[in-house]
Amino acid sequence: MGNNSTEIRGFRGDYEFLSNFYPCKIRYMELLFQSVEAAFQAAKSTDRSQSILFQRCSASEAKRMGKRIKLRPDWEQVKIPIMSELIKQKFSQDPDLKVALLATGDALLVEENTWHDNFYGDCVCTRCKTIHGQNMLGRLLMETRKLL
Repeated sequence: MGNNSTEIRGFRGDYEFLSNFYPCKIRYMELLFQSVEAAFQAAKSTDRSQSILFQRCSASEAKRMGKRIKLRPDWEQVKIPIMSELIKQKFSQDPDLKVALLATGDALLVEENTWHDNFYGDCVCTRCKTIHGQNMLGRLLMETRKLL
């Protein structure tokens, strides 16, 4: 799975482990979640009773629920540091995931998608193809890889 000076575009197949939807145990706010996505969605609220609801959710259930909860007032300021912390935890606590991330070498990691996410990824649908996504998830993954 080693890559040098290449690009990994889209976190599917052999690279599904890079996705926030990939099943893994994440401890955040003294709660245990089933994926980075579930923990991230739970972090959107300062209401612990709301956050607790995300513990048993699949990543897709968590994403849907996360669209309906009241956002904490500082969400725009804290979302990147929270995402970074969750990704670091995912890859530092699971030896297999750590090895898989390190095996991507110095490849450019791009969260290529078709669901119009040009903040965490780079959408390549016909509507968005002329927009260059910020690829925040890919950037945080590469930063974590460098730290490991």
